[in-house]
Amino acid sequence: MRRIAQGFAALTLFGCGDAGPPAAPGAEFVDSAGVTIVTSQPGDAVYAELALDPSLSIGVLEGPEELLFDGIATVVRDGEGSLIVADNGAGEIRIFDAEGNHLRSFGGRGEGPGEFQTLVGAWPLADGSIVAADRRLQRITRFDAEGSLLGTGALLGVDAMAMLTPIGISGPETFLSRVRPFTMPSMDPESTVRSLEEAFEGDAAPPEYFLRYRLDGTLVDTLAQHPGLMMSVSASGSGAEMSLSLLRVPFSPDPSASGSIRGVAITGGRSYEVSVFDETGALNRIVRLAEAPTPRTDEHLEAYVRNSGNPFAQDEASIRQMIANYAEMPLPESLPAYTDLRIADNGELWARRHSLRGASTVHWDVFGADGVYLGRVEVPSSFVIEEVSSGQVIGVSRDEFGVERVEVRQLTLIGR
Repeated sequence: MRRIAQGFAALTLFGCGDAGPPAAPGAEFVDSAGVTIVTSQPGDAVYAELALDPSLSIGVLEGPEELLFDGIATVVRDGEGSLIVADNGAGEIRIFDAEGNHLRSFGGRGEGPGEFQTLVGAWPLADGSIVAADRRLQRITRFDAEGSLLGTGALLGVDAMAMLTPIGISGPETFLSRVRPFTMPSMDPESTVRSLEEAFEGDAAPPEYFLRYRLDGTLVDTLAQHPGLMMSVSASGSGAEMSLSLLRVPFSPDPSASGSIRGVAITGGRSYEVSVFDETGALNRIVRLAEAPTPRTDEHLEAYVRNSGNPFAQDEASIRQMIANYAEMPLPESLPAYTDLRIADNGELWARRHSLRGASTVHWDVFGADGVYLGRVEVPSSFVIEEVSSGQVIGVSRDEFGVERVEVRQLTLIGR
C-alpha cells in the first residue's frame, strides 16, 4: 500500500494565506494554502421539508419482474430525466422514464462481460453512457444509453488482501472507490490477539483510503485517508486450535464519501467536517460545523442493544448480558458525527448525522455550494436518500412487508 500512502501525503496542508471571501452570517472563511475552510455555527433552522407522500413510486409486492426489487444499490437520474436503478439481487440495471414506465433492463447475474456478482451501483456520464461497478469482481463496466456493452476494466493498484468497495463517479472520466487494507499479524498465538487489539483501537484503527480510477480501471491517485472501523478482538481455544474473531465496536465512526460529476465529498465520521474535492481531484474546500459530537451514554448503549434485532437478545437477562459484554469493549467516548454524504445537482452538500437504532427519523445537515450551513432536513428512517436534484429527493423506501420502492419526493424550501 506504499503507493496509496504516498498519494495522500501530497494533500497535506501547510501554512495559511490571506482571508477568504467575506463571511456570511454565522460562518467564517479562512484560506489555507489555496483551500477554503468554512466553519459555520450549528443551529436548529429547518432548511426544507420533505413531502410525506411520494410524487412517484416504483415497486410492487407482486407484479411484473421489472417492478420487483431485491436490494436496490443506487438510483440516479440521467440527463433525459429517466431513472437508472441498480438492483443487486437481480444483478440488473433497470431504466424507467420520468413517469415511472419501464424502458429496458440489462446486465444480469454472472461473471461474464456485462454481468455482475455484487452490483454496487450504476451512474450516467455526460455522453449518455452508463458506468456500473461490481465489488466482488472488482471491476467497472460501461454500457451505452441503450444497454449495449462498451467495455470492462478491472480496478488495479491495490493489494490482494485489501477490501475494495466502489462508490461512484468522481468526475467526467474518473471513478471513486474505498479501500480497507488488511495485514495479517504475527501467527504466534499470544502476540496475535494483542497485535490485533492494538491495531483496531481508536485512531490507531487500520486506515481507509479513498482512491480515484480512470474508467478503464487504472489507478489515478489517493484523495484522502482516515482511521477505519474500531474492532474488538476475541479468542477461543489455545495453541494451534486458537481461533480469532473480530466484532465491530458499537458507535465506531466509519468514513464515508459521495461522488458526482462535480467531484467528491469525504468525511472521516469522527467530527462534523467534510472535505470537498473538485472534478480534477484537487481539495478546494473544507466544510465544518463548530460543534462536538454527542457524548456517548449508557442509555445509548442500551438502545443500541434493544434495537439491534440480535436473535440472542430475546429476554431481559440476555439483553443485560449483551450490554455488559459491549461495555467491556473500548467504546468511543462520543457518538459518530456524519455517516453518509450526498452532492446535490446545484452543488449543495447533504450530510447525514448519526442516528440511533430504532429512530423514526434521520437528520441531514445541508450546506450551500459555498460551504455555509443552511439548515437541516428531517427524513423518515425508512427512506434512504440516493440523489437530490431538480428540487426533489430520489430515494428508496422499504415497507413493513420488506417491499422496496423507488420514490421521488418533493422538497419544499422553508422561508423561500
